[in-house]
Amino acid sequence: MHRSPFAVEWRQRRRIRRRRSAFSDARRAIAAVAAFAVAAGALVVAPAAGAAEPAVDESLFPVPDVRGPIPSAVGDPAVGHTFMSSDLVGHHDYTETEFLYSGTANRYNATVAGGIGSRATPSPTADIVSSGHPYTTRMVVRRPANAGDFNGTVIVEWLNATSGYDVEAMWYRTHDQIMREGAVWVGITAQSVTITNPTLGLKQFDPVRYGGLDLTAGGQFTSGDPLSYDVYGQGIQAVRHAGVLGDIEDEIQTVVSAGVSQSAGRLSVFTNAIQTRGEPVADAALLFIGGEKMRDDLPIPVFKVYSESESATAVFNTLQPDTDGMRTWHVTGTTHSDWQSMIVRYPELIRDQPTAALVDTCAQGPTRSRIPERYTWAAATAHLVTWARDGVAPPTAPPLFTPQGTVERDAYGNALGGLRLAPVEVPIAKAAAGCGLNGIYVPFDTATLNSLYPDRGSYLEPFFAAVEQNVAAGYVLPADGEEMWANAQSSIIGRGLTCEELCMNVSQFPAFPSTQSLRDQVASFSLPGGAQLVELADRATLSIAKGQTDAATKGKEYAKAISVLSHFQELAARAQREGRATAGQSELLGDFAGVLITRLSYADVELAVESRCTGPQARLTVTAENTGSVEGRIDITSPHGSTSANDARVDKAVKETFSAGTRQLAAGSVEATITAVVDGATVIDTATVPYEALSCG
Repeated sequence: MHRSPFAVEWRQRRRIRRRRSAFSDARRAIAAVAAFAVAAGALVVAPAAGAAEPAVDESLFPVPDVRGPIPSAVGDPAVGHTFMSSDLVGHHDYTETEFLYSGTANRYNATVAGGIGSRATPSPTADIVSSGHPYTTRMVVRRPANAGDFNGTVIVEWLNATSGYDVEAMWYRTHDQIMREGAVWVGITAQSVTITNPTLGLKQFDPVRYGGLDLTAGGQFTSGDPLSYDVYGQGIQAVRHAGVLGDIEDEIQTVVSAGVSQSAGRLSVFTNAIQTRGEPVADAALLFIGGEKMRDDLPIPVFKVYSESESATAVFNTLQPDTDGMRTWHVTGTTHSDWQSMIVRYPELIRDQPTAALVDTCAQGPTRSRIPERYTWAAATAHLVTWARDGVAPPTAPPLFTPQGTVERDAYGNALGGLRLAPVEVPIAKAAAGCGLNGIYVPFDTATLNSLYPDRGSYLEPFFAAVEQNVAAGYVLPADGEEMWANAQSSIIGRGLTCEELCMNVSQFPAFPSTQSLRDQVASFSLPGGAQLVELADRATLSIAKGQTDAATKGKEYAKAISVLSHFQELAARAQREGRATAGQSELLGDFAGVLITRLSYADVELAVESRCTGPQARLTVTAENTGSVEGRIDITSPHGSTSANDARVDKAVKETFSAGTRQLAAGSVEATITAVVDGATVIDTATVPYEALSCG
């Protein structure tokens, strides 16, 4: 990665608290998968050996019975694996384990707003309607493999249920920061639909592994998920006291409850109405792109981060002033359903949810902003932890809305207010609300880009200044600021190039393949040694843009891109062989590069014919040039003879002279054909050039 001049200063400002201690990697023996269904005799996880029994306040949420870890082995049907088992953890010295837990839950009189849970009034403290309802659910734990790398923070995400399957919406956006800083991430299944959905649910995915899960009290509550609040709260108790974190349990300093969109709505009710009934089990609450208005008497700090997409909903009525216990950021140009969280899970979706759509459809235009809202989520998380631990409040951010509840926009359609990241301050696209919650992202055309950024300096200098401001303001962590700056430096903006189909970063890959999208895809995996793959994608982008800018060089430049992408495929396969990428990641990258190679491959031949006299003889001089992007066989046919050349290379010409055998040359034509094989299919291009009659005296 390129190191900016201010990288050293950023790194000096980082305060990452690490604890070092011995760590045993041995797992306790466990029974077969079926034994972890709800049944007598299931194993119970105990606190780490030698740990003192903690004093547990169970007045609000009791510690549930925990069973596990459940064996998981991707690719081994005899064992099975955790649903959406992450392809990201193994390359970063992290482990992933899954546990089942059971207990009895209360039903409360609390309600939750639909959709993303926006509601203009906070929920009051709830009352118990009924008690003793049995449940069994699951949690997934991702933690540092080395206990000494744990930084004391545990993020417990209420998994999003909107899609009908568990979506790790926060993990997908902030996994880099979580693993970089040494935090623990826990995902909890708190709602029934992701268990019972007949197509996408856990029981459908693996009826043996997940057949015993139930959040309906045996069918008593089939809608509304009234048990979800206690299920989630007891899950946090399990994290704190039931041994699921093993030898780092006693090192927990801060537990952050987190929810995204729909689950943020649920979590806001949990925070306002349920956790206020007693001693909180979470030390702070993160509400991303959703949630109701929060009470002003909460005992824990709350941080809300919105994208611009929510400006099209009723979120304005839920906004509230920043206080000693409340922060809200509205991140301009970002979208509710973002680019990063979609592409990073492609391999897992293809493996575990093959029927899930990988492409948005929207008549308003291409969707999912490339403005990196994940950086602000990572910064908000870091600030919230410091707030909860040390009482240091996070920075505030400018509002997106005017006092009248409108969003002002510039001539390009981009919003003027809000928290503005460098790619918004130095724009290359229209990034705005629209297409439901998916947003709109439309790159500027070549003329607009060239007008705004006639050279590299006119783009990079203001971008650099904006990154500096983002980091100094606390909106972006230093490591993410470095990445944002490096991405700008590797772009082609300010080079005067055209970047269209196969080059432009827009829409989603299956529908609109491009080298820039491929770059984002490989970067999202954070593979060890992945920088070389990112560089190759950048080189392919540059070649394609050069070919699209100068038609005379198109075939030659596309051929360069094909060569680079072929090398990309080789390195992606090598990364899998060397254990630096999973099979799913490697195959996806190889397949996407293959799609581009096929689309970039075309046959084209240019033909020139000259008739002339050589002494008393009339002759034809024919030149056929391979102006396509792939090698092929060139066949030349004339009334006076023919010739062929196998393996005619790109940008190379075949030249042949044919004699008429007389002084007279009748008018006629010459034909040249190039035949190539692209992805197993034969492609042909033909050129025909007429010539006039000639007499040589």
